[in-house]
Amino acid sequence: MMALSGALKQMSPKDGYVVSSKAHIGSTEFKVVLKLYQPLMGVNAYGVYSILAVMASREPNLLERKMHKNLLDILGLGLRDFYDARIRLEALGLLRTFKQEDDLGRLFIYELQAPLSAPEFFQDDLLSILLCDFLGKERYEELQKEFIVAKFTHPQAKEITKSLLDVFTVGRESLLQAQETKKNISKTPKMIARVDFELDMETLQALVARSFVPDKELIRCEDTLKTIALLYGLDEPALLHLLEQALDVNTNQVDQEVLKKSAATQFSRQVQANPKKEADLVEKTEAVPAVEVKLSANDQTLANVCRAYLPLEFIEVLKQQKNSFVTNLEQYTVKNLVEKQVLPNAVINVLLHYYLIVQNNAVLESKVANRFTAAAAKLAEEKIQTPEEAMAYMRKANQQATAEKNKRQQTYYAKKRTVIQKETLPDWAKETESDKKDEAKENGLSKEKRAALNAEIDELFAELEKGESK
Repeated sequence: MMALSGALKQMSPKDGYVVSSKAHIGSTEFKVVLKLYQPLMGVNAYGVYSILAVMASREPNLLERKMHKNLLDILGLGLRDFYDARIRLEALGLLRTFKQEDDLGRLFIYELQAPLSAPEFFQDDLLSILLCDFLGKERYEELQKEFIVAKFTHPQAKEITKSLLDVFTVGRESLLQAQETKKNISKTPKMIARVDFELDMETLQALVARSFVPDKELIRCEDTLKTIALLYGLDEPALLHLLEQALDVNTNQVDQEVLKKSAATQFSRQVQANPKKEADLVEKTEAVPAVEVKLSANDQTLANVCRAYLPLEFIEVLKQQKNSFVTNLEQYTVKNLVEKQVLPNAVINVLLHYYLIVQNNAVLESKVANRFTAAAAKLAEEKIQTPEEAMAYMRKANQQATAEKNKRQQTYYAKKRTVIQKETLPDWAKETESDKKDEAKENGLSKEKRAALNAEIDELFAELEKGESK
């Protein structure tokens, strides 16, 4: 994954773009994007999606491209904010981006995607858990009631609905042709399918066999359990306990909404009630052979601690140390990175420690979150796999950045001193021998001319002082 700074270097306001979309995006779809997606992606990304939807055409002409500068002016965004909004849309499956070079220059092709329907969104384990965590249980349930209409039941009535083949006659050949066409239509993949993560299903099946949860419910809830294990780091016994809690004894089925909410609630309680101490973690953490990186004893201790935490736990403890709390946007930023599975958890924890503790940032939001994500992308690009490597890399990068900053400052102040030395005493203000000889003549100036001359001198000195203060 390319670092943010690297990506921005390969993108310019002068680059062209076109927008395409084969999907129908109407008022219903916009309502879903606004109420379900927007809390996850932010207002900037929603604005980008809305503008691109207006501009989209089914078959855009690549020769009739527009410049990004015009798009940025319409949105009122800088290139960095636009890029951040764009990748959020991509991550949520709302946008696909393509790039090409041709005779007219660099071109970006934005292919707008329709959102999931509201039922599909709430059935998607990853998206629904993220939204529940971000908005809170109460607001999440309000949205569920708004979008998901309760099923109307009528147990006393007998269904007499006719089937398709009761009304229409379809030949065998037509059915086979329709089946072949159906195979070629790809279903929308669930977000969790993008993540390279597997559950130990054998162990879980053995535990379920000794419980009162039906075996078929384990298979039905596999994706949900995978998401929960990925986000909260729960082991198989903990997952079984959640299954038992969510089992509806009347239907003998696991309520997956209850399952997801219970997991989030349990995780929050554990972190708040039992914050781990660094000393305890170091004692319990097995010594991991360090890579060939020279670290101090304190740094190695921190590396071991980073291995013992889940990122969501680690940021909770770091914020507690700062007498603060984890915001919804911080939770989203960390979860988003964990779900991408491009970095080990211990490496993510090193980045959290660096941006919250070393750099002493109050929150991991806005520009700080952008730098955090960019650093994560760079570490992934460099294939950093251990906290020791991450700490050494971040230290080296920080030293290089500091050296470059000092160099720029030295160059700036050197130029400034040169300008000041040249301009502090202009030629007209230097006293020469002829000036001294003519000093007596100055008394012959009129008061008006002398006052005008003094005012001019004062004005020039004021300009010089302004130049020095910049």
